[in-house]
Amino acid sequence: MAKVFTMEISASNTLPASPVARKVAAKQAAIDALPFNSGTWRVEGSMGLYVRCRAQSKSFLIQRKVNGRVVQRVIGQVSLAEARRIAQRMWSALKPPPADEKLTLAEVWTRYLDEKPLSDATKKLYRYNLRKYLSGWAGRSLEELGNDRAGIRTLYQAIRRRHGDATAAQIKQMLSAVYRYFRRVNPELPPTPTEVIDTPPRKSRDWALADEELRVWWEAVQRLQPLKQAMWLTLLMTGARAASVQHLRWQDVDLDRAVIRFAVAKGGRAYSVPAPRRLVEILRRWREHCPPTEAGWVFPSPVRPEQPLQAVRDDKRGVVSAHHLRHTMRTRLAEAGATPDLARIALGHSLLADVSQRYITPSLLVEAVRPLMDAVADRYAEILELEAEDNAG
Repeated sequence: MAKVFTMEISASNTLPASPVARKVAAKQAAIDALPFNSGTWRVEGSMGLYVRCRAQSKSFLIQRKVNGRVVQRVIGQVSLAEARRIAQRMWSALKPPPADEKLTLAEVWTRYLDEKPLSDATKKLYRYNLRKYLSGWAGRSLEELGNDRAGIRTLYQAIRRRHGDATAAQIKQMLSAVYRYFRRVNPELPPTPTEVIDTPPRKSRDWALADEELRVWWEAVQRLQPLKQAMWLTLLMTGARAASVQHLRWQDVDLDRAVIRFAVAKGGRAYSVPAPRRLVEILRRWREHCPPTEAGWVFPSPVRPEQPLQAVRDDKRGVVSAHHLRHTMRTRLAEAGATPDLARIALGHSLLADVSQRYITPSLLVEAVRPLMDAVADRYAEILELEAEDNAG
């Protein structure tokens, strides 16, 4: 999944000019062969496309000179084919429209989704909400929206009456995010119109599963096919988001070191966690049962093995959502004595609450998290009466 965000940089921080930049062939094999920590390479045959090789990752970015300034946008850790598709769209989008051209809400909505590091599921939700709740506003310019604060407030209240507080708050949040994003580009736009909306406080969700609720969940999971069983047990014992596990590749699973790297994560923040002993055995047996395909997905689609498993919801079969398991993991980590910082690292949460937390390097604390993850997995095994060689596929 693409991680894309905008960053304007000064001339001193730009990439090397294209005539002197090292080049790499536009082939996935050539990209894969680039050594880590080797710096930035220009991809041949693609306008402004570069790949940056850091110590443990390779990510794509695009750069173009706009109005005398160099603008750079990070695409992220995706395949070469996906990076080229994104770069083709972004190359022309990097050049701003003429000053007298007024962008519509639909146009900036699309650009926002192309440029921000959002998951596919989030982008799908943005597009759905634009069609369903904002279709009457899609053709209006941002300037019109900014000046129609009363209309925006009336729209919010109508959505709230018909569809509830949660939906109305979500539409307000998305509309505000898109408007603010483009107001940074054009500060002459009126203030954000959603400022006139007061949303009621949202209650926190008590989604963690108690012991008996976990047993009911496990009974439902055991009725699923082995592919789903292995996937749900991975979600349970890592507390990862559904998309992170769904897009897991074998190259990111080190069974010898018992470490899993989630390349797809919220906000584009890839992170690593220790795999509990029990999960390592589950994944070993799953790999024997379902040998890796060329695409390398841990949980490939049974219909199209070159793609990851798409359907991760089994609520109709009595299996609660993956986010319930994430809440459960956070609660069980507290039960095991995890400090707030170690719990954040285990769940891939941001460490940006204060200056002190920004000094923490999560990758250096993976082993510190391991006893906690093992303790939670052992607690799950006790509750679910799992054998040491539990049958996960």
